[in-house]
Amino acid sequence: MAWVAACRRGLLAGLLTWLLMAAGGAAAAQPWLVLSPDRQEIDAWPRMTMLADPGGRLGVDEVLVRRAEFVPMAGRRANLGLREGAVWLRLQLAVPLDDDGRWLLDLDYPPLDRIDAYVVSDGLVVRHAQMGDALPFVQRPLQTRPHAMLLILERGLEHEILLRVQTTSTMLLPLRLMKPAAFYAEEARLQMLQGLAAGISVCLVTFALVRAVGRREPVYLHYALSTVGSGLFLFSFAGLGAQHLWSNSAWFADLAPLLSVLVGLAGVLWLVDGLFGARVLSPRLARATRLAGGVAALAALLLVAGVLDYRQAQLVASVLGPLPMLVALPMAWRRWHAGDHAASYVILGWGASAVGATVLALLLHGWLDLDVWTHNAYQLGALLQALAWLRVLDLRDVEQRERAEHADRERQRLQALAHSDALTGLPNRRGLEQALDAALAGVDETRPLAVFLADLDGFKAVNDEHGHEAGDALLALVAQRLRAALRQGDLVARLGGDEFVVAWAATSSSCSPKGWATARQHVPSASVWCRPSPRRSNSGRCAARSA
Repeated sequence: MAWVAACRRGLLAGLLTWLLMAAGGAAAAQPWLVLSPDRQEIDAWPRMTMLADPGGRLGVDEVLVRRAEFVPMAGRRANLGLREGAVWLRLQLAVPLDDDGRWLLDLDYPPLDRIDAYVVSDGLVVRHAQMGDALPFVQRPLQTRPHAMLLILERGLEHEILLRVQTTSTMLLPLRLMKPAAFYAEEARLQMLQGLAAGISVCLVTFALVRAVGRREPVYLHYALSTVGSGLFLFSFAGLGAQHLWSNSAWFADLAPLLSVLVGLAGVLWLVDGLFGARVLSPRLARATRLAGGVAALAALLLVAGVLDYRQAQLVASVLGPLPMLVALPMAWRRWHAGDHAASYVILGWGASAVGATVLALLLHGWLDLDVWTHNAYQLGALLQALAWLRVLDLRDVEQRERAEHADRERQRLQALAHSDALTGLPNRRGLEQALDAALAGVDETRPLAVFLADLDGFKAVNDEHGHEAGDALLALVAQRLRAALRQGDLVARLGGDEFVVAWAATSSSCSPKGWATARQHVPSASVWCRPSPRRSNSGRCAARSA
């Protein structure tokens, strides 16, 4: 009478479900989690129990026998911290008759190494699935960013989910049960946000590489290296690297978070040295910073080569991690007090990064609850730090450009002082020679150049009778009138004393008697003569003779 037994089981399950739902507040004390069809997402952490397996040798059959040894979850929410060996988790489920029994088991912490999931119905293991980043992405039960598996649970029965978790990283266990539609909708939103963050990182790295090549400044290359490291860490920490970049390599998926941290540390340490001019402020500190960056880069290479294991490389990253902040913040503080506006962005960026790194460190040591803020604090801090560093580099470029422009103006000023007369502002003898060299380059038979020498009659008497100040004022007035009488392309210079030179761009007709009259009209105190050209009689070289 199979149908009678089935009806009996259905009635018992329905009665159990009704009792659990009617218990209200007392239901929270019951171990069974009722999968209501009205809920799209259920947090499983409060209903889970655990059994420690330090040696990692317990099998599922032995665990089923030792059900009574499971204890409620202790410590922070969804956070068991660092643990040796394995941990078994147990979740008891009741599926009401009005539910379709299709749920997704979602464990959204991709760095977990290995997860063995067992579905137990009526005391028998009916399904076993393996997850974790030690398994290539393409071999996972569901090819999704978090570790997930589809549960098809028979209605009206009692089920157990047993999870064996073992990892070298922290045991963060944000376990949820979700309806498939709700899971994929939320995953699409998260993928969009993570893709936006990855796009920002790619743009920052591309910008830095273009600047590094165009300007040949290593500081941009170091910025690109630090941004690559932080971006790859966030990409791998969120599970996107294993999903999209190295889906066939479980080995690289396991090493990627730590490897990216070491690469980012090397870039940041070298960036601090180059950005703040540490070699000038403290040569010894600069050498130590460069050496620490080299140690981080070497540790990354040795980790990939297999010379360093995960724990040893993690120790290197833990020791070197605080060093960039300890070096950069005092330098930035000193520069900020000295009036350097870029230093405020350094303090802001490192402050955000320090908060994010501190939250992540406390989380990974099991001292904080796992929630949306603690889970994403490091990502937000790293993004703010990258943008702040970019602003620092931009201000550094502006400062360098202003210094270059100031140096160019100073060079032009000194050159002008060397080639001009301080009293009249006219070119002096050196400036005249330079200007004549340029003007004579364009002289030919059709474009002759007239050069006039002029001095002032009776100038010595002015100095003797009225003093040198009156003489200087007269010289400045003469210079002003000469400039006003000439065309824009003509040249007037002061040789010294009361001697002036005028270079007049003449035409071939200027050397005729009519041209002499024109020249006299421009420089009345000078007599003009022309030397005929040996080639053509109607053109020549003109010069001036003092009156």
